[in-house]
Parts: sequence; structure tokens; C-alpha cells
Amino acid sequence: MGKTTSSIELGFIRLNRRKRKSLATQLYQALSQAILDGQLAKGFRLPSTRGLAEDLGVSRTTVISAFEQLTAEGYLTGAVGKGTFVSEQLPEERQLAKFRPLHEKQTAIAQTKNREPTKQLATKPGRKLKLGQYAKALESANVQLPNHGDENLIPFLPGVPALDEFPVDVWARLVRRRWKAPNASGLSYGSPVGYAPLRSAIAEYVRAFRGVKCDEDQVFVVSGTQQAVDLIARLVIDKGDRVLFENPGYNGARSAFESEGATIVPVEIDGSGMNIDQAIEKSRGARMVYVTPSHQFPMSVTLSIERRMKLIDWAKKTGSLIFEDDYDSEYRYAHRPIPSLQGLGDGENTIYVGSFSKVIFPSLSMGYVIVPKSMTNIVARSLSLSSRPASTMDQMILTDFIAEGHFARHLRRMKQIHQQRRIALVESVETHLSDHLEIVGCEAGLHCAALLKNHLDDRDICERLDDIGVVARPLSNYFVEGKTDKPGLLLGFASATPARIRNAVKKMKSVFD
Repeated sequence: MGKTTSSIELGFIRLNRRKRKSLATQLYQALSQAILDGQLAKGFRLPSTRGLAEDLGVSRTTVISAFEQLTAEGYLTGAVGKGTFVSEQLPEERQLAKFRPLHEKQTAIAQTKNREPTKQLATKPGRKLKLGQYAKALESANVQLPNHGDENLIPFLPGVPALDEFPVDVWARLVRRRWKAPNASGLSYGSPVGYAPLRSAIAEYVRAFRGVKCDEDQVFVVSGTQQAVDLIARLVIDKGDRVLFENPGYNGARSAFESEGATIVPVEIDGSGMNIDQAIEKSRGARMVYVTPSHQFPMSVTLSIERRMKLIDWAKKTGSLIFEDDYDSEYRYAHRPIPSLQGLGDGENTIYVGSFSKVIFPSLSMGYVIVPKSMTNIVARSLSLSSRPASTMDQMILTDFIAEGHFARHLRRMKQIHQQRRIALVESVETHLSDHLEIVGCEAGLHCAALLKNHLDDRDICERLDDIGVVARPLSNYFVEGKTDKPGLLLGFASATPARIRNAVKKMKSVFD
């Protein structure tokens, strides 16, 4: 375990000068108990004797005495010039290791004589904590905890852009400029609805690029798409409300709606996106429809203009909401993007959500939700109670990135890079895996969907791919209840270079063979 550094006060230590025990003894007992309880972890670096003495208001001799006793007993270890650390192996553990062979031998003898070893005293469990309805709904919702770790640049993790090509030098220059002379507003809490100049920049961007009809007062900065989904679900969904949902679709959104008690109504996806005729047939009493029209997740297809207009007309007539997750709308390779659903209508029945995770970098954790004017007040109130967006300084830096033209240049360049990587994936699959995979809907976004021609178990295939260092996601995971007659793979192409993509596809062939 790596050693951790501490120069903080050890706030749990309480010394009482009225006690008969010396201050050194009290300090020794407090530290040894904290070590045994795990309050001070193995490898934890303690403050210097001088610093701890000042914090506690005692003489340095008192601290040295306690440290020396703890070191002699094996609780602490130290080296000149490096500091004093909690030992990696405590005295009790050394004693246990010393007598473990004897204990194991006695246990074996007892078992051969059909005698049970001594049992530990049973402790009566306490009462289970009572949780609210939201927590109970979460227990049954299909929540999948993300775990990308160090996989980010491994083929074929979906949803990760070309991080190796991000203009770090430009971003670093903007960071240095902002931090060179920070103002009070940049270091303060900031507005719960977002930094006003950033909201204005976002409104200007989506109006020009996506045809969204909005002003900056309708734009709210959030930590990403998932927070936007959770926010709207809490404000709009009541228990039992029906939500029309793409099948397959984005599990994070489905789980958020289910956690609020929604009934998910699955609607099929075909080559033109969500089947709107089927959605309307199932729509009786539906409160909302969730759709990813620009680049359907996970099937990668685009909702046709005819279906968009039909969906807008349905929402207007019924008073239902459209939740437009404009996923991957920035990356389109075959033709110009179709305008947003929000912009095709009057915007009063549509929630529009975008994210900077795929176009800047994921750890920025910043996105935006654009709501009808009738909802601006209630959304602002909700955000005031629940959260703050990313740090104001980060929002200021992003504003500079957009306002000075770096964002537009970055998008153009990334589109070219992702196009090269997309071509490398499609051509490699056609060359080496055409007997096993059929790529569908790969004209936009950062991933392709590839159907299994031989109807193998896609979950099993993904496990086998993981064994050879290739990351893919099974399509089955994104269907309601995991039931599908279209097993396949999600193959993200943006995070790896063309050369690595080609090598990975060649490695995949061994799994199928």
C-alpha cells in the first residue's frame, strides 16, 4: 500500500489535563486505538512531532514520548527525513501470523474427531434502517454502476472520444489565464443554475448548430446527461406514469424513470429510429417519451424527419413531453444533421439535453438541459435545493473555450479524426469478421452497433473479448428485461487509433473462430 501524506490536524484526539493519566499516556492510547480501529490507515503519515504538539497545545516532549512507545510496540515506523507512518503490519497481526500454523493444526484435529472448533459469540443484529420510497425504488431499478477505470483508451469502449487528440495546450493556457488573477465570483459557490455567460454561450451554440429555440434563461448547466435525466424525472414523473422508451435504449435514463415509479413502455427501434406508429398505439396515458433522435443509443440509427414531425404532432395534441437526449449530435459523417426535435416544434413540449463529455472530455462533467419557458422557475428551484454544477472556474474556462473559437475548431478537427477511426473499424470488420458481424447505423456518433449473424450469446462473446484485452458491450444489456432476438456488440471506435483498431479486430477473429 502506498504511503499517504498528512499535515492535517488529528481532530479525534482529546486530551484532558484534569485526568490522572499523563498527557503522553492519553496521546499514546488515542493513537493506538485509532490505528487498531482503522481510523488511521496503514501507511498513513502522521504530522510531525512539532506540528502535532502545536495543534494539541502540549510540549513536543509529550508527543515524542507517545511516538517512541508506539514505535517500540510496532504501531509506528519512521525514517529520518521521511516522516512517521502507521506500520503496514500491526503487532496483533504479527502475533496472529506467528500462531496461525498451530491454530490451523488444532482446527484440522478437531474436524477429524467430528468436533466443531470454538464458535465466536453471535451478536444480535440491529434493526434495519428505514428508507424512503425513492430508495426502495432504486433497489429494484436496473442501475449499472460505471467502471471504466483504465479502459478508456482500449478498443472498443463506447462513448469515449479521442482523448489523445484533445488540445491540451490550448486548454492549459486558458486555465493559467483564469487562475493567474481569479476574481471572487470564480472562487465562490456560484449559481445553482450555472454561470450566466456560459448559459448564454450554450444558447447561442445550440441555436446556430441544432436549430434549438431558446434563450439563456431556459438553459441550465448540470453535471451531465444523467443529472439532467434524474432532475426531469423527479419533476415530471409520478408513480405509475407511463413513459414511452426506446427498446433497446439508454439504461441510465430508464433506471432514473423507474426509480420515480414510472412504468416503462418499450417501443421498437428499426432502421429509421423509434417506431413512432407503435409508440402512438401504446401511448394511452403516456406522460412522456424518451428518445435519442440524432444517434440512437445503442443502435446508432437516426430518427427520420417524417417520424420527428409525427412525434411532435402527437406531443402537441396530447400535451405529453418529449425528452430529447441529443446524444452524439455533433458527430455526423454521411450528411448534414437533421435539426433537433425541439427546434422543429415550438419547444413548449420538449426537454432538450446535451453534454460536453463527448466533445470536450468526460471528466469535465458538464452538460446542459434546456426546458420550456413554463418550467424555468421550477427547475431553478429544484437545482437550488439539490446541487451545484461544476466549479465556476471550470465553467469560466469552458466559456472562454467556446467564445474564442477553440470549441468550433476542436469539433471540426475531432470530426475528421473520428471519421478516420470509424472507417478503420468498418473496413476491418468487413475484411476479417464479415462472416460473424453486420455493422448497422454507423453514420454518426462514436460507436457502431454490430449484429451477430450466427446468433451467438453476445454476453459470452464480450467476456471472451475481455480476456484478450478488447472491450465491447453486449446489445442484450440495453433491451428491456434483457430480452432480444438481435444479439450484437457495441463497438466504440473513437478512443483508439486506426492502427490499434485494426489490430484489435484481428484479435477478435480468434474469439469467433
